[in-house]
Amino acid sequence: MSAPAGGEGAPGEEERAQAQLQRHKAPPRALLVCAEDTAASAAAAEWALENLYRDGDVVHMTYVVRCLIPSMEVFHGLPGTAYSFSQPGQEHKEQHLINDAKKRLEARFLPLLRPHLVPYQLHLYAERCDCSEARVCELIMQDIEQRDAALPGTQEGIGSVADYLSKNCRRPTAIVRPHTHVQ
Repeated sequence: MSAPAGGEGAPGEEERAQAQLQRHKAPPRALLVCAEDTAASAAAAEWALENLYRDGDVVHMTYVVRCLIPSMEVFHGLPGTAYSFSQPGQEHKEQHLINDAKKRLEARFLPLLRPHLVPYQLHLYAERCDCSEARVCELIMQDIEQRDAALPGTQEGIGSVADYLSKNCRRPTAIVRPHTHVQ
């Protein structure tokens, strides 16, 4: 009688070992990159792919598009007599700005992701043109919590968004400085 092909052991033992190994594998993770149309942001994504990415993980790219025009408010002397309306003579270009941001980010990041067949999702948030850095950070942190994500981020030196996230984000955070990883 001959031994089963593939070495010693009962038939199906290798399949059982593989199944047990699969059960002990860590579940896929969500990696979040604060996306900008900059070389520094692309370098952070590349760093995340080289150092954090595992097969099955999903890369989430989040960007806040400052494109919403604040409404104009006119206050009259009496309480309750304020009126809010769109500013005259301004064409609404919000959707154009959002579409343009999507095209620019895809052109910057897809060449990094596609060759390795990395699953990704692009999340764009529209916000007022005059919103604060803190508001941008709030939206990014909401996205982090919603996706239960780890966060690689970047900024020239350490910018206001990266600084805010480093102090306020409760998730593991990696801030990739451009001078440490040149693309």
